[in-house]
Amino acid sequence: MEGTDATILRAGEIMAAFDASAPSPQAGAAASTLSRQLTVVKVAKPNQDMRFDVPVIGVQTIASMKRAGASCLALDAGKCLLIDGDAVIEAADGHHICVTAD
Repeated sequence: MEGTDATILRAGEIMAAFDASAPSPQAGAAASTLSRQLTVVKVAKPNQDMRFDVPVIGVQTIASMKRAGASCLALDAGKCLLIDGDAVIEAADGHHICVTAD
C-alpha cells in the first residue's frame, strides 16, 4: 500500500495526463472537469484506531503537493497530526497551497 506522498504524486501524474490529453481552451473547446487544481484530502478512516494509526502531515507532504501541482490541503480537524505545524504552514504559504480543516 502506498503512502501519502506516493499517492499525491500519482494523483499529480493522473491530473497531468488528463490535462495533456484535453483539448485546448484556445481552440474553443470547453474546459475539462479535470482542468482544475489538485486538492489533497487527508482524513481518518471510520473507526480508525487513533492510538496506533494517526493521519500525519509534514513538510514533506507539502513538498510532494508542490511537485504534484496541488493547490489545497483539506484536513480532518482534530484527527490529523501536523508534524512541526508551524513549518508545515510556512511551507504551504511559501508554495501558495491553501490549508483548511473541518
